Amino acid sequence: MIKKYIGIHLSGIIFMVLVVVGAGMLIWRSGEGSTNMTVSETKLSEIKEMVKLCSLEVRDDVPIKDSINGKWIFAKNTINGYIRFDLEKLDYQLRNDSVFIFLPPEEIEVYESSSPNSYEVIDTWDNTLFGLRKMTSDEETAIKKRMADSYKASFYEKGYVRRARESAVNTLSRMLGMMDGNITVVDLKPDGYGWHR
Repeated sequence: MIKKYIGIHLSGIIFMVLVVVGAGMLIWRSGEGSTNMTVSETKLSEIKEMVKLCSLEVRDDVPIKDSINGKWIFAKNTINGYIRFDLEKLDYQLRNDSVFIFLPPEEIEVYESSSPNSYEVIDTWDNTLFGLRKMTSDEETAIKKRMADSYKASFYEKGYVRRARESAVNTLSRMLGMMDGNITVVDLKPDGYGWHR
């Protein structure tokens, strides 16, 4: 039976950040430029730090049954997946006295767990005429790469990306609301941008 662990990581550090953000409210509101003119680099940096806290971690035991060059493998692999956000693509828009922050595209990272027995080969076989060849390490790596790509795609099918983006909007709205009531967080792609973009 495949075990799943899904956790939305808004760590305890977030509370320390909130204190820092609260202390920075004066900087936000008393900066030389008003919000209908510009958003300073300092303010953008603060927002990026908040976005960085909004991530989702998924841990799955993923079955592998695949072939390459006529050789088959059946295995189990424990995978850690992370959904974060591309801070370089964080965008905003100014409308009169309001600031609209647009949630950037998600970034999905997948790693093989370092836990003992996280990768277990259950069976291998050669489906060619003589059936005597063994799978090479390069072939096994190629199969793992295909599995990782398929696993990333499943984040969209299973709703993990939608959940991460919805949680990020809600969390950022609360945090930014403490700084300025005229800031709105907008998600133009609630289902995500697609891992293969």
